[in-house]
Amino acid sequence: MRLRDVTVIGSSDDLKRNLTAFAERLESAAQQLYSRRDLDTGCRVYPRIARSTADQLKLLAHLIDEPIEIAASICRTVFEINVTFRYCLLSSERLNDFATQRGADEISIYKSIKRFSTEGDQNEWIAAIDRHIEHHRDILRRHKRPLKPDRPSLKEMVKAVGVESDYDCLYGLYSKYVHASAWFVLGERDHIDFPEFRQVMWLETQKYAGDTLSCLEELAAKV
Repeated sequence: MRLRDVTVIGSSDDLKRNLTAFAERLESAAQQLYSRRDLDTGCRVYPRIARSTADQLKLLAHLIDEPIEIAASICRTVFEINVTFRYCLLSSERLNDFATQRGADEISIYKSIKRFSTEGDQNEWIAAIDRHIEHHRDILRRHKRPLKPDRPSLKEMVKAVGVESDYDCLYGLYSKYVHASAWFVLGERDHIDFPEFRQVMWLETQKYAGDTLSCLEELAAKV
């Protein structure tokens, strides 16, 4: 599947308008897909992919003038959502595994919070966490889903959908801003927050949001 991008680089106002237009179309696609019962698990997963991408675009439009690490984080998230979406489109099994990860992720969050507890914490608080964990385990068992669904790495998904080169380029850029790299920690703000670097991230964010939108609209249009 070819990457189809609709991108704008001009003034901040131009970019904001394009991001807002993208977000509105993504939300419209989400609304249409909610009623598509023929997509099975997809009628739950695909609208959330649309809305999550739209939320990131609205966030970028709102924070367009904030430090570059904001743009880097949003670029990374939009790219990873697109890769995950395209990976889910490869088979119903992969789609179902991703949907199952939702419950497994929540269990993992509660277990992590529980590990933060100390001897002085109230037993009621610990018991409430345990109830939440067991509740989600029961849901997975009831639907005959694994408690530990298949969870491929981003690199594995990137390879499966054929965007390894894009990933290598993007990771080489955004990773310097979303991790505590020497470039980010030791660099001067006016050097690391360079307009040309921002523009690349803005372009790539629109490119992958555009591909997600195009695929979603194709799904919504199918009878």
